[in-house]
Amino acid sequence: MSRLQRTAVSTTLTSLIRHRSLFRLLLASFLLIACASQSWAQSRVVGVLAYKDDAYVAYDAAQKLWSVGSRGMQVQVGFSKSGTLSLLKIWNPDANRDFGMSADAEVGVTINGEALTLQDAGTRTRFLQAAALETDTGVSLNLVFEHRELHTVITRVYAAYPGSPTIETWTRIDQPGGLKPVEVSDMAGWQLTMPVARVRWVNGLRGATSNAMVEATFAIDSRNLDDGASVEIGAQRRSSETYEPFIFVDGPQGFFYGGVIWSGAWRMFAERRGDKLSVLADMPWSSPIASADRPVEFPHTFFGVSEPTPDAQTLALRQFVMRGIRKGRPFQPLVTYNTWFPYGSRVNEGMILDEMQRASGMGVELFVLDAGWYVGAGTLDYYDFSTGLGSWAVDLEKFPSNLENLASRAHDLGMRFGIWVEPERVALATVGNPGLARDEWLAMQDGTYGDATTAQLCLANESARQWLFAKIVELIDRVHPDYLKWDNNFWLNCNRTDHDHNANDGNYAHVVALYGMLDELRQRYPDMLLENVSGGGNRLDFGMLAYSDVAWMDDHTAPSWHVRHNLEGLSIAFPPAYLLSFVINSEEEPIAGGVDFAHIARSRMPGVLGLTYKGGDIDPQLGEVMGAEIAQYKIVRDTISQAHAVLLGEQAPVDNGWDVIQLIAEDRKSLIIFAFKAVSDEGRLLVKPRNLIPTEKYQLGSMDSGGLGVETGANLMQNGIEIVHVDGSRAHVIYLGPPTEAQAR
Repeated sequence: MSRLQRTAVSTTLTSLIRHRSLFRLLLASFLLIACASQSWAQSRVVGVLAYKDDAYVAYDAAQKLWSVGSRGMQVQVGFSKSGTLSLLKIWNPDANRDFGMSADAEVGVTINGEALTLQDAGTRTRFLQAAALETDTGVSLNLVFEHRELHTVITRVYAAYPGSPTIETWTRIDQPGGLKPVEVSDMAGWQLTMPVARVRWVNGLRGATSNAMVEATFAIDSRNLDDGASVEIGAQRRSSETYEPFIFVDGPQGFFYGGVIWSGAWRMFAERRGDKLSVLADMPWSSPIASADRPVEFPHTFFGVSEPTPDAQTLALRQFVMRGIRKGRPFQPLVTYNTWFPYGSRVNEGMILDEMQRASGMGVELFVLDAGWYVGAGTLDYYDFSTGLGSWAVDLEKFPSNLENLASRAHDLGMRFGIWVEPERVALATVGNPGLARDEWLAMQDGTYGDATTAQLCLANESARQWLFAKIVELIDRVHPDYLKWDNNFWLNCNRTDHDHNANDGNYAHVVALYGMLDELRQRYPDMLLENVSGGGNRLDFGMLAYSDVAWMDDHTAPSWHVRHNLEGLSIAFPPAYLLSFVINSEEEPIAGGVDFAHIARSRMPGVLGLTYKGGDIDPQLGEVMGAEIAQYKIVRDTISQAHAVLLGEQAPVDNGWDVIQLIAEDRKSLIIFAFKAVSDEGRLLVKPRNLIPTEKYQLGSMDSGGLGVETGANLMQNGIEIVHVDGSRAHVIYLGPPTEAQAR
């Protein structure tokens, strides 16, 4: 029996998945019977179309009902009585819990200005076939439709991944050969109706220029909507300029979460009508053209429902990130040194080699040369990195031995070497020079570049993309960096009509081309790590998370409460091991001569620990303190690399109390609690860890006090851990892990 037959799924499958041997036997029997008899497909049976561990696609042929899901959640998709494709039910079959969520009509599409719903046998669209696919990381269900007159093929896709109650979904538009191109608009990801509950979201970077805006950056916000009220979040340029591209609804039966895996324009909209809440994710501001040689694939989106606790929600999201978005690629949170803040663009070979020597001795694992290595950088002032952009020429006056010598020296010192690039922007003074960017490649909006001295390359222009990719490859092959810091400090939605996009499509086309370039780099250099800077957090999203290994959250990397504020806000959706910040010397919190360096360092430790300072200002005594804190970070780093986070209290800053965040590994056998006291007076805090294994024994330790004994998970969750602050650092770190065999007795 072909997987492209019209088939549908049974609602009774998930309970069988818990019994793996029975599940495998069922699958084998299904395949044998299917091959033996064509008439078997006409009978009502339970059928497994695809599976990967506990993720599956199955069907009920009589009802033409598909089921897609994994542990904890199943989505049932089928046709309503009117013949419209609908999300009929979202539930947890194991617990027999219906989450009360559905979509009477699944998202459609607008083609050549005509709004279409997906119909079984409608007047405008008709259903063709279903295909279930198994991949290395999960499964997908592909429902294929056709426009009756245009013959445009519309494929609606649902993907599930093991271990996470999350569905990834998107739509693809293909125009067969020989037919005219069509314009696609109103690109929707999902739309659902659910019981009314509190809506939560996280602010974006917001271009902070005042203390109030700094505090609003990455702040957790929420609202209970009155009847008829609505809330809309989104972006019309870069994804996270104003809001992060995800939303939560905290229902009593389960915590809903949904997001957009996209770095450009997007929107999410929630509206209350009576006791129901309608939630939509779409990309309404782009209208790409689908042709025979260029299909249009909507930005991917996702939604899921976890148990009604924050720790279950963040765990489910992390599992989806690791399996669905990153396809199993692990995080490597390396202790990182960066040259930018202490040296700006006035760098040279001698000072870098000296700094490398000191950083290595302190325990740094990755040394990153930031902007300033190319001809022209630093011409105007200490932090001028725009002059010379796009030349891709190493300044041999600053670096007479070239950059490959720096990479070799870092490797000799036991460190990895990284280099900063801003590929998508060029200095206008370089445009038109032999072998460099051309004017016809530059993005323009309403006839202007948007800046007097620099411009953005429009990656939708194929010639521009090929030139840029060649320049990046040439640099990597010459220098052999282990790490590329990818920045982007400027953005236009290009509406030129002489590029490979239309006037309303520059945002979408640029991001699609960017992803293609990053994917090519990943395939060519699979071991090279990529840092997502993107203007210091303006493009911090699930789309870039697919291609990058770490993200610099915010150019404002001090004071410590603000760094923790960012970490605590972002880590409700992003894995902590993705979030980078820096120990920096500032007037408010000086490194040298300060009173609590541990507080500064540990405020960065819930994520990726970075350092940026002038080594010559660090005396031997402070150097030992810094080295000791780095060593402590490495003790807990293995847990951080596989952890999801839960905020145990209010997001920083707090007035006179504590802000506390818990990081717990996926196997729940190791955990770290970071507790920060706002003021230095004496105080106590009782912290109750969450989601430990009740019967498991845990060895407790403190960064300041060492071993604290062994307790069961049940006792720790019930009785808690008391943190006593008398003197010393206001940053208290408790870690829990497996005890030794002797301790466990």
